[in-house]
Amino acid sequence: MIMHRRRQWLCCTALALLGFQLLARGNDGWEGRILSLKWENDAVDGTDKHYTQGARLDYFSADNSLPNWLKNFSDALPAIGYDMQAQKFGLGIAQEIYTPEDLTNPNLVIDDRPYAGWLYGRALLQRRGPGPVGSKVRETLRLDLGVIGPESLAEATQKEWHNKSPEGWEHQLRTEIAFELNYRREYLGAFRMTDGPWGVDVIPHFGGSAGTVAIYADIGTTARLGYNMPNEFATGASPAMWGGYFFVGVDGRAILRNIFLDGNTFVSSHSVRKEPVVGDFVAGMTFVFKAVEITVSHTIRAREFKSESSTDSFASATLLMKF
Repeated sequence: MIMHRRRQWLCCTALALLGFQLLARGNDGWEGRILSLKWENDAVDGTDKHYTQGARLDYFSADNSLPNWLKNFSDALPAIGYDMQAQKFGLGIAQEIYTPEDLTNPNLVIDDRPYAGWLYGRALLQRRGPGPVGSKVRETLRLDLGVIGPESLAEATQKEWHNKSPEGWEHQLRTEIAFELNYRREYLGAFRMTDGPWGVDVIPHFGGSAGTVAIYADIGTTARLGYNMPNEFATGASPAMWGGYFFVGVDGRAILRNIFLDGNTFVSSHSVRKEPVVGDFVAGMTFVFKAVEITVSHTIRAREFKSESSTDSFASATLLMKF
């Protein structure tokens, strides 16, 4: 337990030192490079169940600095409904962990979701520009590719970082190379009011995903209220600023496939009957310290499968640095 807490403190200290180093730069421009570290965990409700943990590290290039082959690919894609003025490429690595509710049962829990882990890399293409009726558009095309099964290291991660001793990891989903191709489009400006540095806006989005991991369509929106809110959709230099904002969001997904509920793609494995429509409600706040942004939030997720006893929830923390 002492070692577990020591690791957490070491990670927090390292992130804080890195954040304060970048803070001194005073550059809030989204046209530059971006490094983002995100951590999600359900420990906020005192349990390890269902979506237990997610961790992700993403890097985005400076605007319009794509390698030639990727620039040619991006230029060949139509920019429907907006004028593309900036584009970035991104790379990332992530891990996700899923478990049933009862971690003490060594037997297969047939009416709860399977044990599963996913370790994957990702490549992203992001494009931004002015859209219709004074709006701004940001679209992201993402490919995730990785491994599901023991090679994801989910069992070791849960035992090491959560200080838990789950008994049923032998029933986890079997080894499978998996991929997911995701598209997301967001709009800023459909509703935006400002009074000096204070402002309120609404950012609707839609998109979908296809692949062996998940197949779904989604739609949602986020509302923000705050002081000196950063403009992630800007295509030019932004002034340095201090500020912060509160936000709430909703997202709904019509789901055709979810490997973490439906089980392995090509071999027989444990599965449960999933709900065809799932919704999220999220609320949180973001603090802006010039080149550094810190976001904390809480998500409530509707039941994902038929035999699930209640909704789930998890907390999220993101450290974003621009340089």
